[in-house]
Amino acid sequence: MKIDLYLSFIAYACATTFLPGPNNVLLLAQAGRYGIRRCWPLIFGIWCGLLTVMLIAGSFCSVLGTFVPRIATVFKFVGAGYILYLAWKTWQRGAANTDQTQDVPLKFRNGFLLQFLNVKVIMLGLAAYPGYFLPSGHSPFLVLLFAVTMTACCGTGNLIWATLGNFLCPVYNRWYKVVNTIMALLLVWCAWKIIK
Repeated sequence: MKIDLYLSFIAYACATTFLPGPNNVLLLAQAGRYGIRRCWPLIFGIWCGLLTVMLIAGSFCSVLGTFVPRIATVFKFVGAGYILYLAWKTWQRGAANTDQTQDVPLKFRNGFLLQFLNVKVIMLGLAAYPGYFLPSGHSPFLVLLFAVTMTACCGTGNLIWATLGNFLCPVYNRWYKVVNTIMALLLVWCAWKIIK
């Protein structure tokens, strides 16, 4: 793979994954409520799910290409439904407890499973691999390079959003109804953009 094509892919990956999407909005809300330290299981779940989805997308891209129209329709509505569920749960949350033993942030499995319903992540993988990596041939090294690079770019964006949420925790406790409403509406917007 040519270095200029790879650098172009990195720019694409950063531009598309640093924007608000289900992962970033969820991490902003969770870290704002619980602090980044308590959200590490969720973050690791998102990263492991991202890596798995990208490996699958890269490995089976040429085969899935023939089925994408049918699969994409199903994933769009299932993913949008799950994101609407997350929006509902975000909207219902109260202020962050000072007694943090009773209140539990989302877990590793929530972050991991979200990636398989996150149409944005799936479509990023299905769109990026053929455009950037398939012209260079198909090898396990390219699939691994693709998956690791995509996960690193997404992970960087995730950390930025979670850190922002972490610093805003005192503001969150004071304005949690407004913040939860805004985060829930952003998740609804993400779901709308998926099915639109």
